[in-house]
Amino acid sequence: MAALSARAFAMLAATLAAYFLAGHAGRRGGRLVALINRRILNPVILRIAGPLALSVVHHVGRRTGRPYHTPVFAEQTSDGVIVGLIYGADTDWCRNVLAARGAVLAYRGHELRLVNPRVIDAGTARAMLPLGIWLIHRMLGTSGFLTLRNPRDDLAAATPHRTAPTSRAHRASTRLRVHRPKSHKPVTSPRGR
Repeated sequence: MAALSARAFAMLAATLAAYFLAGHAGRRGGRLVALINRRILNPVILRIAGPLALSVVHHVGRRTGRPYHTPVFAEQTSDGVIVGLIYGADTDWCRNVLAARGAVLAYRGHELRLVNPRVIDAGTARAMLPLGIWLIHRMLGTSGFLTLRNPRDDLAAATPHRTAPTSRAHRASTRLRVHRPKSHKPVTSPRGR
């Protein structure tokens, strides 16, 4: 167990260092760090995403139709989630989500189908984020954020309240409705490409 914790800590430290370098290395250096992250760190981080409390965005390539899975730090908002765009809005995963007008997000053990993605600036995001998370994003130089809405407001209904115990029927009626994709088959174009 201690080895997994050390490994998880090392991966988190490496990822935060890469994010910090990306924010301060300029556009060209940021793309290099993003490439290294995509090819080397992301596959490893995806294996330990649960212990690190990371979320995973499941999206489909705009041109290839291939399914992709990208680890992100997502925070709950009143009507969905917000994700820091540490590498900017021109990353492949963000452009895929914007083109598809939504994505499936593995968030705290649940898969949520989220819609209406919007890129917002840091000033708008500040009111939506807890102070500690906001300070981390400020330190990393995050200038943009992606918001995604939950069409049924399941996140708000599933937020645990510190009140008296409720009946089993009430808990079942407010339980988080999750989307379980049948398969991750590539989407083909009508022309057969």
